[in-house]
Amino acid sequence: MAYIAIDFLQMFREMGFASALIYRKGDIRKAADTMFITVIIIAVVLFSLAFIAAPYVALFFRSPELTAIFRVLAFNILLSAFGDVQFSLLAKNLAFREKLLPDLVPTVAYGVIAVSLALMGLGVWSLVIAKIVDSILTSVLSWVVVPWWRPSLRFDRQEAEKLFDYGKHIVGSSVLIYFITNLDNTFVGRVLGGEQLGYYGFAYNQANLPATQISRIIGQVLFPAYSKIQDDIVALRAVFFRTLHYVSLLSIPVAVGTMAFAAPFINTLYGDRWAPAIVPLQILGIYGLLRSIAVNMGSVFKAGGKPNWLTYIAVFRLAVMGILLYPATRYYGIVGVSVLSAVVAIADFGISAALTNQIIHGRLLNYIQALWLPTAFSILSALLATWSYARMSVGHGFIALVVAIALMMILYTCLVLVFDGEVRRFIIGFLGDMEQAGRKLMGNAE
Repeated sequence: MAYIAIDFLQMFREMGFASALIYRKGDIRKAADTMFITVIIIAVVLFSLAFIAAPYVALFFRSPELTAIFRVLAFNILLSAFGDVQFSLLAKNLAFREKLLPDLVPTVAYGVIAVSLALMGLGVWSLVIAKIVDSILTSVLSWVVVPWWRPSLRFDRQEAEKLFDYGKHIVGSSVLIYFITNLDNTFVGRVLGGEQLGYYGFAYNQANLPATQISRIIGQVLFPAYSKIQDDIVALRAVFFRTLHYVSLLSIPVAVGTMAFAAPFINTLYGDRWAPAIVPLQILGIYGLLRSIAVNMGSVFKAGGKPNWLTYIAVFRLAVMGILLYPATRYYGIVGVSVLSAVVAIADFGISAALTNQIIHGRLLNYIQALWLPTAFSILSALLATWSYARMSVGHGFIALVVAIALMMILYTCLVLVFDGEVRRFIIGFLGDMEQAGRKLMGNAE
């Protein structure tokens, strides 16, 4: 509940300046200095608002203990602001090796601290404290890996206006997407209660693994990479469809596997109590899959100088969800909410693809060529794996589940390697580069 409100405020922390800085050409240092001062001021204002609004947030969710939790978590707004410029500069320069340290260390620390404090009996506060430590480490390490830039206390009004003129569309679409992605949680929590929200939230998080893990990382690379070739439409189109193909190679089997093994996965690992999450998980698998692929299109919008298109699409999604979400929740429960989310995702994908084609001049055949192999191989592998699970599951549920999932992964990998020449050439080239690097390393050692 606290994160629903915190995430809303976080969207305004950098006002879209991060994307604007990546897209920006010219005097980057002046723009970075202006952004740093701006985001710190905004963070102070947002933290103050959060502190004052905490009791009202708790009242809305009918949870008095939420006040203190919300106020402490609001410190993340301040802490995160000190690393925004550094992360934007790393992304702009495609310096993802340097970004690994502030990405990985805080994540590991969060997990260790959260679990340790939970075992000590701190309950929800174990998550709160772990998140604060996560934010501190992230900001500190961002300064460590970007020693070549230190902020100067100078604010250029013209730079701020340029950054804001681009960034306002990013903020606008982010606000709308926030409402879209949290409106369902709010309605489920208010209309159906905390237990149903727990089932729905579990299904949503599992189904969105391709979007939140695989494609989130790839999306961080795509926008700055696309920005560097924004004036070469032929190159942009080629990179877009090649990226779409590689993203689908990862996200489609994950999504199909999630839908195919939803029931045995939940029943075996979580027990019958979580059975109400099975059908929503299967339906939301479609939603998560399309989100993971569409992230590639959003990067094209931003790199092509059309961030306002993100806003237009988000307005459409919010309008449909706003009109249909209450009846879907009230009369059909979390299954109805899941179906609505999946249908809106399908429409969203179609609109995004049409708009993307206006920038890169793509065709339907290009999408089919990029997606059909991963889709066909994922479905075939899932069918064979579920068939094998059905033969082994009696009395050996967990073992059968592990074997079936492993079988699906092996079958899918083999099919891709045999029939996908592009992937095969990529792997051969990668192994050749690794071999050359190894020989060079051995030669230096000698």
